[in-house]
Amino acid sequence: MARVFVYDGREFPDPDPTLSAEEVRRMMTDFFPELANAEVREHQRGEDTLYELVRRVGTKGS
Repeated sequence: MARVFVYDGREFPDPDPTLSAEEVRRMMTDFFPELANAEVREHQRGEDTLYELVRRVGTKGS
């Protein structure tokens, strides 16, 4: 059973199985700064676990 991280329609392999999904998300912010506030959604695909990284929609300014 593999973990696959999905962001913006692209799949990324698990960089380190000992890290939690949140820790991987934080690590990916080095390459994708917009993931700093992203939500992690877990899905099953066959025997693989997909972690979908979804940017949170917010309001800009007040």
